[in-house]
Amino acid sequence: MGDKSIARYIERQVIVRSTNGDREAALRMLEDLPGILRVCLDPTTGAFNIVFDPEMVSDDELVAALGQHGYESIGWQPVGIVDAVRQRAWLIAQIREALSRAEQERTERGEFADGMVKGAADAYARAGRTFGLITDDEIRKLIPKRFLEHA
Repeated sequence: MGDKSIARYIERQVIVRSTNGDREAALRMLEDLPGILRVCLDPTTGAFNIVFDPEMVSDDELVAALGQHGYESIGWQPVGIVDAVRQRAWLIAQIREALSRAEQERTERGEFADGMVKGAADAYARAGRTFGLITDDEIRKLIPKRFLEHA
């Protein structure tokens, strides 16, 4: 395989949550998709690291494969963001992106959309706290109160 064919592969870390996901089945299914070069599970974060050809397999197909085995995709980031400054910037951008769609989706899809945004906001906030990327005060300023209240 020449350099040109390897250059088209990208690597992503898919951040997921699950209460009953079947890790082994999800890994096998991802490995069987066309265009997948490598898949592994990060034991520290629980995220799936996937190297794939985006011309052969889409992000939606990756998410669907994970969903079939009990995993909900919360988001993704390019693999290799290792320094805290870039991780923090990525985290804040993900939160803002989710919140920017919240009002429109709430109008279109009602409380279901609110629940999805609330789940994403909670997951991002927990990840930010866990890795010391964001403080509780910053979370309260960034995320509207209705998404931080527990039902």
